[in-house]
Amino acid sequence: GPKGTKVNVAILRPGQKDLLDFTITRDKIPLHSVESAYLLDEQTGYIKITRFAKNTHEEFLAAAKKLRENGMKNIIVDLRNNGGGFLTSATQLADEFLGKNKMIVYTEGKSRPKQEFYATSRGNLEETPVVILVNEGSASASEILAGAIQDNDRGYVVGRRSFGKGLVQEGIQWP
Repeated sequence: GPKGTKVNVAILRPGQKDLLDFTITRDKIPLHSVESAYLLDEQTGYIKITRFAKNTHEEFLAAAKKLRENGMKNIIVDLRNNGGGFLTSATQLADEFLGKNKMIVYTEGKSRPKQEFYATSRGNLEETPVVILVNEGSASASEILAGAIQDNDRGYVVGRRSFGKGLVQEGIQWP
């Protein structure tokens, strides 16, 4: 139903013999990409990204800005168990760490021509030392960001071997 309208629900819980009645107001529930951001010590920032969604870049920039205002000089970006998401969000994040014209990633497929993604000159964290944390649950867009950092000798990638999906999926609208 529309946002702001109410719905009545009855819930049966284990151990309860009667239904529990609740009234819930419908609303938009935001799913944030940046789960946490804080200073580990006086100079080391930590940002945990759980997914690469439409607003990940903006959320990350806001978190990094706040950490820098509080003294951050180094950053750890935690991509463990991040299954990926939007390619654009991954390339925007990589662009923050890489200098102009550094290759981020390229895509090429049987039915798609090669498309290359390069960093621009806008990076806010180009001089900030970076460590990326990955594990076997890091896939897709997470691997793109980690790979761009590694391939450009921009920082360290630490952890376990990532999922290794190695592809970019694209949604196609059915008529």
